[in-house]
Amino acid sequence: MKILITSYAYQPSIGGIETVTDLMSRGFAKLGHEVTIVTNTPTEPGSGADPFPTLRQPSKRALWKAVKAADVVWQNNISLTYLWAALLQRKPTAVSLACAVFPDYPEKNWKVRLKARLLKRCHIFAISHYVMNGLNAPYDLVGNPFDAEFASTQTDTPKERDIVFVGRLVSDKGADLLLQAIASLAAQGLHPNCTIIGDGPEKAALETMAQELGLTEQVQFTGYMTGTALQQEIARHRIMAVPSRWKEPFGVVALEGIASGCAIVGSSGGGLSEAIGPCGLTFENNDGAALSEKLSDLLDDPRLIEQYVSHADEHLERFSVEAQSAHYLRVFEQMLGK
Repeated sequence: MKILITSYAYQPSIGGIETVTDLMSRGFAKLGHEVTIVTNTPTEPGSGADPFPTLRQPSKRALWKAVKAADVVWQNNISLTYLWAALLQRKPTAVSLACAVFPDYPEKNWKVRLKARLLKRCHIFAISHYVMNGLNAPYDLVGNPFDAEFASTQTDTPKERDIVFVGRLVSDKGADLLLQAIASLAAQGLHPNCTIIGDGPEKAALETMAQELGLTEQVQFTGYMTGTALQQEIARHRIMAVPSRWKEPFGVVALEGIASGCAIVGSSGGGLSEAIGPCGLTFENNDGAALSEKLSDLLDDPRLIEQYVSHADEHLERFSVEAQSAHYLRVFEQMLGK
């Protein structure tokens, strides 16, 4: 099968959509299918060769030709920039909806309304129930895949540290909420250590906050990490905190934490709770007191951590690249009438 993947963002850019596109491309190829990628992300000097034929910022003619050559088109998140060519050619088209078209505070301009209308002409894969908010259309709930390397790393890594945060250091991700929660635990005689993995415009402000809260000895900032180094660092921890202030569409980072042997404490809004499943605790978004309480519950009772970790294998099964690839391919074959 010739699969054309359109992913508005792709490597060497870094993010959730980029990661999912890479994992699924490799999954399809491993099963013997031919993959071509279309993206708006330009190349960067020294980024290396693309693993698959990749059209970057293609002309309309080049896009039309690529769509024509494909058996099926899969969009990793909807992009009007590329969707028009597939629909005009009536090519079997599927879209994985990676964020809500109509979030809780929608700006229903013409582009948003057009996306909602055109989605109904595609097979919709939704990464969570939340992303279908306000969109009245049938959908196929799939979640997102995770890199199995996180699971293989944790088996050989001792649990030496308490809490880990992984993400961009921006206000939406709630690292400040985590620092405040850790500081408040001192009143209960709890002084957990914490590792903040990531970089971003709020890093300096967060480092200053840690100092002002008296957390210099407890909190370590590592900066951005990737690959084996990231996997090994997460695996050293017992608990992963995902305290997002905004409603995450899903939360691959939670799956990575679960695969690394962590119990998760995450905000309940959006689709993050679906990613966490039975492997951790949730609290209401922006509620620092509730976050502190959930962390306290786990820190006070190691058996509770073990209980949540014990559900990992069963929960992660449907989010493996193998399971996701097989699911997508079954749908593609149905779309092609096979």
